[in-house]
Amino acid sequence: MTKLFIFDMDGLMFDTEPLYFKANMKTAEKVGIAFDYSFYKQYIGSSEKDFFEAMYNQFDEEKVTHFISESARDLKEALFADSPILKKGLKDLLVYIEEKGYKAVVASSSEREVIHQLLENAGIQNYFDGVIGGNEVNHSKPDPEIFIKAKNLVSEDNLDVLVLEDSINGIKAANAAGFPVVMVPDLIEPDDEVRNLTLDICHDLHEVLNKIKSEKLI
Repeated sequence: MTKLFIFDMDGLMFDTEPLYFKANMKTAEKVGIAFDYSFYKQYIGSSEKDFFEAMYNQFDEEKVTHFISESARDLKEALFADSPILKKGLKDLLVYIEEKGYKAVVASSSEREVIHQLLENAGIQNYFDGVIGGNEVNHSKPDPEIFIKAKNLVSEDNLDVLVLEDSINGIKAANAAGFPVVMVPDLIEPDDEVRNLTLDICHDLHEVLNKIKSEKLI
């Protein structure tokens, strides 16, 4: 049976969430929206579409439209300025997956263009067998669509799937898809509901790797 690892990206592979928030704050101040972290954190792991819809529900429509037009440029400037900071253990885990002949796919709520650029900037694009971005699904996490499509990128029939996630929406999506999921918390710590939905909770990807090696996860 082929083992497939489905990776979330933001907060799981790269320390990008603070950059997203900082870029969004910059845009919000520019257009005059009273944006704060308490609002932002509700949509960590969600698609841009869901995030923008929530903004339309809470803020002035004209200002939100201006925010959307400006935010893409501000965000890309922040993300592409330098190589992203890799989360602890990522490279070691990817090397191990490749050495064992396993498969790896990225399933992120970020747009495909952003995913590819960050993977390329980090020099790890060749470790992955496919990518699914948030702009390639009709329904964002916690809907399972993105994970189902990620699995379908690998043609093998008998796949032993493990999802790696940091967000609550991602964990719910993995469960809805019927896939076991390991949480590696980033900005949001797990509560009892999340603990009941996860196969395990690991402090970082090094711990994930060690548990895989010891066959405690797969």
